[in-house]
Amino acid sequence: MNKELNISYQILCKVCLDKSYVSIELNKCLNGVKDVNKALITKIVYGVLEKDITLEYFVSQYTKKLPNDKILILLKMVAYCSKAVNGIPSFALVNEVVNIAKKVDKYSAGFVNAVSKKLIANQIVLPSKQDFIKYLSVKYSYPEWVIKELNKSKDLKFIEELLATELTTLTHIRINENEISSDDFKSKLNKLDIHFEPSLYDYTIYVDYAKLNEHTELKKEYVVQGLPSIITCNVLNATKGKVLDTCSAPGGKSIYLCSNQNLDVFACDIHGHRLDLVKKYAQNYNVKNIHFCLQDGTKLEPNWVNKFDYVLCDVPCSNLGVSRKKPDVFLNKSLNDAKSLASIQYKILETSSNYVKKGGILQYSTCTIIDIENKNVIEKFLKNHTDFELTEINVEGINIENNNNMYTFYPNLTKTEGFFVGRLKKKWQYY
Repeated sequence: MNKELNISYQILCKVCLDKSYVSIELNKCLNGVKDVNKALITKIVYGVLEKDITLEYFVSQYTKKLPNDKILILLKMVAYCSKAVNGIPSFALVNEVVNIAKKVDKYSAGFVNAVSKKLIANQIVLPSKQDFIKYLSVKYSYPEWVIKELNKSKDLKFIEELLATELTTLTHIRINENEISSDDFKSKLNKLDIHFEPSLYDYTIYVDYAKLNEHTELKKEYVVQGLPSIITCNVLNATKGKVLDTCSAPGGKSIYLCSNQNLDVFACDIHGHRLDLVKKYAQNYNVKNIHFCLQDGTKLEPNWVNKFDYVLCDVPCSNLGVSRKKPDVFLNKSLNDAKSLASIQYKILETSSNYVKKGGILQYSTCTIIDIENKNVIEKFLKNHTDFELTEINVEGINIENNNNMYTFYPNLTKTEGFFVGRLKKKWQYY
């Protein structure tokens, strides 16, 4: 147990203080150690991150002022483990975090000891509902600034339903129908006793990935890809011609689009190391109809003007729609960050519009659910580019919010991760 708490603390410090990605840091640490309870470490790390705002509020009830970040992380661990982790005796939990505190700041050990005992002895009491936004923020560990942004277009009842929605913990995959039929793949899973559940399409499922990953002989027969990514490709409705994927890394959408042999796909990214991920992805699945371009989406490439039938702008965003899968999403993010992203998003969309042929499609998408990065970007673009118009999309079997052909996938309505799609067509004639 001592090892597990120490490793959990090291990972949380890397994620919270050094801004490392939790999935990468967790894998790095767990691959390098033996004789530890990896499931417990994963539970503590993800649990503390998922409940970060709630835990910080809880700690604040027993301190005159919050301690420095390294000590605060320790106290959040105590708060989380005492309420959500069985099998760690209270005395052992306190002893170990005090030992860690002595290494971090020996003068804080007494403080950590006293506050830890109070956290263990008491239950979390939520703020008054009179300040309902703060209440929601603490209860669901969701930033107040995001709730306020949502509240500009949604009432608080809808927002609470959204925050309370729990999605499956299974991993979403796409069956590689170039290798095997969906029915045959599912039959294999049944024979191997690998649990799976249906998804929106026949060739997509939610699966117990830990068990699936044990069977390396199946690697070529499926692709780990989120349902929002697949829907985004499907509603592009690309039939034949040239497709430009302006922000393609890590490559899921580009590779999926390449499954249509009538498409010539150009996969771009601003960073060489991220473009390498797309190249590796393409090699793993023997994709041929793809080209790789190191390109900044905000900078015009003159040779591409009016050359593409479809341009996909799945732009960098705040990732607020996928916070349930990526609990570190909210760390170190603010409204100003969202505004800065919106500026970049607009530049990418505006630059990319130059590449679309007349009658072609320019599609904008994000994996966030606030208007500042979605609806507002599209409306600003249409105001300045009257040669484009929004078009309708259709996704059967899912409850999407349609706002004048701007589509938001709210988790409480769709039971998917949150995302947004706006599909624009370049007019044949423009006056």
